[in-house]
Amino acid sequence: MRVVEGELKLIGGGTWEDGGGGGKTVVSALDIGDSHLRNILIPDYLRNYMTPGENVRVAVSQGLSRGLITRPFIAAVQSNGKKYHIGRGQMVFAGIAKTVLYAIPVGLILGALLHPVVGLAGVAGVGFYYFKEVQSVLNF
Repeated sequence: MRVVEGELKLIGGGTWEDGGGGGKTVVSALDIGDSHLRNILIPDYLRNYMTPGENVRVAVSQGLSRGLITRPFIAAVQSNGKKYHIGRGQMVFAGIAKTVLYAIPVGLILGALLHPVVGLAGVAGVGFYYFKEVQSVLNF
């Protein structure tokens, strides 16, 4: 998880998608302080608390691929002294889904090339990474 803090200068145009109970927008650019984030997903629930000109703090979940496979998304926002984050169930589900997505190839590759114990250690490492990611967002 990456934390970005500063004045929200720009929320670029984006494409809205129905999330089945809550929409989400993939914005072309998001300028916060000195940081420039591109092609980032923002759940509509959190975007409502992001007003240009205000000082905000956001938690960006990037995942193991750092945006190459899964899209980075805003997981939590702090604005006007209040904190908002996506639901606990949604974070846990995303953590489990990404763990499975990465653990299978890591386990197979490391287990086949090196040793099955190394493959299990790789799977455990992936699981631990996403466990810490979920904990970081919930404790934001």
